[in-house]
Amino acid sequence: MSSATRDIGSQIKRIPVKEPTWRDLHDLKEAGESYDDLLSRMIRRERDYRDWKMIVEIEESGEFVAFDPDEILQDD
Repeated sequence: MSSATRDIGSQIKRIPVKEPTWRDLHDLKEAGESYDDLLSRMIRRERDYRDWKMIVEIEESGEFVAFDPDEILQDD
């Protein structure tokens, strides 16, 4: 079994992008940052945004129940 087969998390994948998209990505990249780091950062921001958006929608709909975190974390 090759090391590429065993260690799937570190395999290098290629993502084809058009020239304008690549330029936009390059402009977002910080000095010394790899494209992998840039994409990971963008993914984290998108996930944070989606979580924030979901929370705002819940608050606007009024479908939530306030709770006391100390009560939840108490040992019985």
